[in-house]
Amino acid sequence: MSAQTRSTAEIESRVRAIVGEVLWVAADDIRAAAQLIDYGLDSPTAIELTIQLEQEFGIEIPEDAASRLNTVDDIVAYVRDDS
Repeated sequence: MSAQTRSTAEIESRVRAIVGEVLWVAADDIRAAAQLIDYGLDSPTAIELTIQLEQEFGIEIPEDAASRLNTVDDIVAYVRDDS
């Protein structure tokens, strides 16, 4: 399902699940506006997260854009705008 046909809530739910899986944090414990670095995001996990998001949403996230995706809210907005 493309991001265009998903609601913002559905996108946020999937983003939280992917972030939680990559960072080993319960999805429900991730605050949308919290910095992902606070949950343990580092360079290797940022790459893994980007790959997972690209696969899930069928989008390409350039490196410069990926470096600006610091919160779940940032990612959700990017996915919505890129679709």
